[in-house]
Amino acid sequence: MRYLKNFGLLLIVTSTLAACQMDDFENDSDVISNDTNAAASKEEANTDSDTETEETAETEHTEAAETEETDQSSDSDTAQPALDDITAAAADVESYKAELNMSASIDNMEPRELNAEVLYVNSSPPELLLRSFGEDRMVSKDGQSYYNNGSSWVDISDSVDTSLLYKVTYDEAVASFKEIAPHMEKKEEKDKTVYTYNGSNDEIYKTLESLVQVNFGEMKVENVNTTVETVVNEENNLIEEMNFEADGTDAVGTFEFDGTVTFNDFNSVEEVELPDIE
Repeated sequence: MRYLKNFGLLLIVTSTLAACQMDDFENDSDVISNDTNAAASKEEANTDSDTETEETAETEHTEAAETEETDQSSDSDTAQPALDDITAAAADVESYKAELNMSASIDNMEPRELNAEVLYVNSSPPELLLRSFGEDRMVSKDGQSYYNNGSSWVDISDSVDTSLLYKVTYDEAVASFKEIAPHMEKKEEKDKTVYTYNGSNDEIYKTLESLVQVNFGEMKVENVNTTVETVVNEENNLIEEMNFEADGTDAVGTFEFDGTVTFNDFNSVEEVELPDIE
């Protein structure tokens, strides 16, 4: 069955959202299964034709990606000094506030929405307070982690790796930007520098997909278009915002996601407090 397997945060820490998704997908499962079976029958009847079409599409996609690489390779040397400054600035970030808003969908189904607001302290292990749609959902500090299930706080310290509770951290954003930056166009806007990428490079799509932790299950991407915009503060060389979107097709249908992640209040987050547990 085709479904949105993982979205934004690990579903282990968003069980309420996961339950809602499972209800929706169970309601749609018969339709999805029927569509999949019909597609499979059609593929068996047209194996040779489909194979030839797939090879042609793959060749065209590869050629387009190679052309894109050639056109943008000259930007690498220009981006390197900025990358060095951004990397150096990231080393001085001890805490921050981040907010992630995104949506994702497959086969024109109802989009899944995600909101995550995080107060993050770069300690070992990290301290964090995670809110979703205005409600405190997760707190972790000194190796102790608690999850708000809607009625009470549950101790999940022994079942969850703290480093997996929130993946769209500032360090991860910087690492992803460093991979994409050589392919991006640079534009100065007042006290900001805006880096923009738009293209069909598979590796850049995978970098973005990995950063925002969206997982559509097993699929072979036939073509994809990705747009990433990163806003950097010129004064302190800190990333303040990343806007992204991607859409494409695989052998079964379509997929798409888009969103924004922001970072602010650098080195101004107060100590995270654990909830009172009786």
